[in-house]
Amino acid sequence: MRRASLRIAGVCACVARSRSWPSASAATAPVIALLCLLAGPAAADLAAEPPQAFAHDLVPVAESDVSGAEALVQQAIAEARAEINALLAQPLSDAGALPDAGALADAYGRLGALFLLVEVEAQADACLRNAMTLAPEAFRWPYYAGYLAMLAGNLDRAVDYLQRARAIDPDYPTLYVRLGKVHLDNSELAEAKAAFERVDDVPELASPVNYYLGQIALLERRHEDALALLQAALAANPQATEVHYPLAQAYRALGDTDKARLHLDRFELRAPEVADPLLEELQAATKRALPAFKRGIHAVQQGDYAAAVDEFAAGLAVDPNNAAARVSYARVLYLVGRRDDAAAELDRALALDPRHLLGHFLAGVLHQARGDTEAAARAYRHVLALDSKHTGARFYLANLDFAAGRFAQAADAYRRVLADDASIAPARLLAVIADGHAGAAPAELAVSLSGLADAHPDDLQVQYALTRLLAAADDPAVRDPERASELARSLIARMPIPPHQRLLALAQAGAGDFEQAVDTQQGLVALAGWMAPPAEMEAMRAELDAYRRGELPSPAWLPTDALLSPPRFDPMRPFRDYPATTPY
Repeated sequence: MRRASLRIAGVCACVARSRSWPSASAATAPVIALLCLLAGPAAADLAAEPPQAFAHDLVPVAESDVSGAEALVQQAIAEARAEINALLAQPLSDAGALPDAGALADAYGRLGALFLLVEVEAQADACLRNAMTLAPEAFRWPYYAGYLAMLAGNLDRAVDYLQRARAIDPDYPTLYVRLGKVHLDNSELAEAKAAFERVDDVPELASPVNYYLGQIALLERRHEDALALLQAALAANPQATEVHYPLAQAYRALGDTDKARLHLDRFELRAPEVADPLLEELQAATKRALPAFKRGIHAVQQGDYAAAVDEFAAGLAVDPNNAAARVSYARVLYLVGRRDDAAAELDRALALDPRHLLGHFLAGVLHQARGDTEAAARAYRHVLALDSKHTGARFYLANLDFAAGRFAQAADAYRRVLADDASIAPARLLAVIADGHAGAAPAELAVSLSGLADAHPDDLQVQYALTRLLAAADDPAVRDPERASELARSLIARMPIPPHQRLLALAQAGAGDFEQAVDTQQGLVALAGWMAPPAEMEAMRAELDAYRRGELPSPAWLPTDALLSPPRFDPMRPFRDYPATTPY
């Protein structure tokens, strides 16, 4: 089960008696309580093997290992299963029916929600199917099952469940948002549009509905319609940062590149907020079973950082000395734009635990984001003093050395990163590039890059660096324009982006055909137009000027080349993505 499902699941035994959730009948309660007390290892598990004489065709619900769940949830699962067994053990009528099948349906539904809480999808689905069988007129069971099938990517099953729910209650508006999303994920645009338009006049659903309708309009190349719909989505919820990306696409398609870039800068990936009272009931029930910190992590996995801020704040009110949780709190504060508060929380966390590696690492990221690279470097070195194999701190420190022109130090650091974690792919190429800037011989660099290209044929940046070296190395003995041309054409075929297309002109110039290089580069400059970043356009024009003079650009590897430099520093990425061994 995908972690996204956790946000809507989780019902403990105490919730079974709440007004917002169907409850077992009073008549069965003494029987259930007695079974909970007396049931031993040898007791029959009728949930796993429903009685043969029972009139309904129930799906067996196998036992599952839930030892990793918190104790309260394990207890709730045991009690819910005992409740089902107690109900199935009651004497049946001559027709094979229970005195109260509705109570059994509710019990299966509760157990299904609990299984979803601990990510046991097969058993959760079996429980909800049984609830539907026992209470075919109940809307919530097929609706929950359809929503969860959608999250799991079982689109056909999701449609079946949601259509079944629709037949029971066609007036629950959020159902059409879920149904439309399933059709959209299945590339059924007409069906998706019809579902969304069914509820496009519901105010609390205006933002997600217009967002999805705008996406459909983009797919159908109705760019003016997409623009209007996406603007309406953002007007209904100005915090819907997910809308900015398709808005940028619409503006770009309509030729307004300035607005396209503006919205692209504002884009942050997150799930649309969808008003859904039925799911809110489950979320409220979850709060009784899960601590605030765990709910905060679930909110992060959903991309709901604002909710995560609230949850971590609530947890820290109870457990203020939890340094790991305070670091997690700082992370989500940063992700919602509260940078100063994030820094203050990191300071508090490090005061509680002066050896907290992630706290010191993120403090370095904060310093770097503020432009204080010296303080950032000190923080990264402090992390390495605590743990010499912290690849994140070493890689970021190497990038600072590279940017400052300390290329020999950077090359050594990149190789130490690779020694500790060979999966850090950028370090492979950057070590060689740093060697080149530090004065390594072109012949040595060509050998290193050829070895990398053979070992990692899918690493296009390695191929790019090798092509530039073979086309325009300072040492004529290293140049191989014919091979450079082959590599350039291969890269263009795999990914026809301007940097790859520039290589062909460079290879032509390396072979001495400057007239052809000028023609190729002129066509590329004209074609790239506004799409190329300003720095890349400047580099292309400088290369064109060199070809017109009958010269090769020098050096072959420019320190300003984005494909031959460390990844652009983005503080959001480590705050969002860097793994936390202990998040609370």
